[in-house]
Amino acid sequence: MKKFLKYSLLVILILILIFISQNYPASADAKDLPLLSDTSHLRRSLELITNTTASRNYQNTDVLDTTAERIRQEFLKSTGRVSFQNYKVGEKEYKNVIASFGPGDGERIIVGAHYDVCGDQEGADDNASGVAGILELATLLKNKTLTYRIDLVAYTLEEPPYFNTSEMGSYVHAKSLHDADVPVKGMISIEMIGYYSDDKNSQDYPIGVMKWIYGNKGNYITIVQKSFCGAFAK
Repeated sequence: MKKFLKYSLLVILILILIFISQNYPASADAKDLPLLSDTSHLRRSLELITNTTASRNYQNTDVLDTTAERIRQEFLKSTGRVSFQNYKVGEKEYKNVIASFGPGDGERIIVGAHYDVCGDQEGADDNASGVAGILELATLLKNKTLTYRIDLVAYTLEEPPYFNTSEMGSYVHAKSLHDADVPVKGMISIEMIGYYSDDKNSQDYPIGVMKWIYGNKGNYITIVQKSFCGAFAK
């Protein structure tokens, strides 16, 4: 009976993966795109976030404050509409950093990345790389005429022990928008940008059979979305 259930689940999983591969293509046809970002600028932003006296975890509020101020200063190079969203957890104060572009009113698109880390580590990948991404996006949005208001947000307290709690910076920010009845068209979370590689077997997966669908090279970008999340993700 156990073997039957095991193989039944495996068959169901394979069928689901086949369904996904047929209905949600892994990639589109390759397109020649202009080089918009400066890799040296991305590296500088990454080093700016990681070059601190201690890890950017919830215990080191002075380091988090220093990082938040660095992010604010970088945002100010692209827009004058930059602010801190301060909130308290116990006796300590933490802050999100928000930079706005486009119209002052109307629907918003939120693009966020967290600048805190888990434990005692540098956190270059998770998630200084994501913060470098939104800083680069700020540079690209500078002086652009936009249909929607775009808020770039550097979040704090996204890692344990506050992960999946109401103290997360993203929760605090989302709740503030909800409470103020701000219309939000959609939100994009940039998490661990990673790197590009055309080398064989440079891409790993939590489930081995996913290589049958997405290939074994880390030469693409994945967009993950929640089911039934509306038109924004299409």
